[in-house]
Amino acid sequence: MDMALGSLVMAMVPAYLVLQPLALLRLSGKWRRIAAVPLVLAVRAAAWWLVALVHESNLWPIIFILFAPAGTAYLAIVLVVNAIL
Repeated sequence: MDMALGSLVMAMVPAYLVLQPLALLRLSGKWRRIAAVPLVLAVRAAAWWLVALVHESNLWPIIFILFAPAGTAYLAIVLVVNAIL
């Protein structure tokens, strides 16, 4: 069970990286602004990612790995609600 959950969390990183541009390209108007909300945290996580990588930290991707499931879930909900409405 723990391994399956860990694999699911790790799969959310590429899922977020695919969903974010997809949402920004497919949506327009207020929906695009709503879909851009996770970018605020993603840019900060990427900045921390780069700083940690430069300092040769072995935990450099951890912030983005922890952010990705929430960002993916948020974007999936936005896309589903937009499709329904």
